[in-house]
Amino acid sequence: MRLIKNSYTLLGAGLLLLGAALSLVSSFILESTPLTALGISAFILGAICVALARTRPNISPEASVILLETGIENTAAIVEELGLNSSAIYIPSSATKEGGSAVIPINSRTDVHIRNNIPKRLITKYGNADDDIGIMVTTPGKACLRILKQKPGSTTSEIEAAITSLVSGTLDIADNARVNIADGRAVVEIIRPRLKYRDTRFYRCVGSPLASIVATLVCEAMDKPLVIEAEKRGKGKAIIELRIMD
Repeated sequence: MRLIKNSYTLLGAGLLLLGAALSLVSSFILESTPLTALGISAFILGAICVALARTRPNISPEASVILLETGIENTAAIVEELGLNSSAIYIPSSATKEGGSAVIPINSRTDVHIRNNIPKRLITKYGNADDDIGIMVTTPGKACLRILKQKPGSTTSEIEAAITSLVSGTLDIADNARVNIADGRAVVEIIRPRLKYRDTRFYRCVGSPLASIVATLVCEAMDKPLVIEAEKRGKGKAIIELRIMD
């Protein structure tokens, strides 16, 4: 039955029935005030449990982790097989018509001019030079853009508010975030991150899921491509350094 879809609903329904029955019997038959109060309390707790059941996501956090890790491992296998070492370039939706994408260049270059209307293909041409070819991947930040529902503003305070709202509120993967943007660089400090970092080739190219989410939001907010230059982990914080491209 759809009504009994999780333990909160089952517990809530039981408490509602128990509370209602106990309250009626205690009030009209036993005429016991303490038992009547107990029945009312059980009824209230049952209503709270039913309300909590409605707040549970359709997909459990455990299932989300499985889907995330499966996607990362599949993409990591491609990166490992091709032997790519270049840092991924995060592309705004204005250049691909869809946010949350990044290109891992086959040939690493620093003087790249990102073209408009980059084809949404696995192997794609992202720049004006003949050898500006890379592997386009979908980042964890793509789903986060859908969660936000609207594009963050381009100011430092607006970007900081969007990242904080996402990582500490919706996703609950950190406590807070601080953002500093100056001279074509953005430094994002994440307080008490709860996602682990793995020293793998894929993480070095695309960044950890946390860094990828941050990079996607900053890229989309500023409407400019960028690269994750460094991701440092300290005691109770992670510092993500981004280089914003012209």
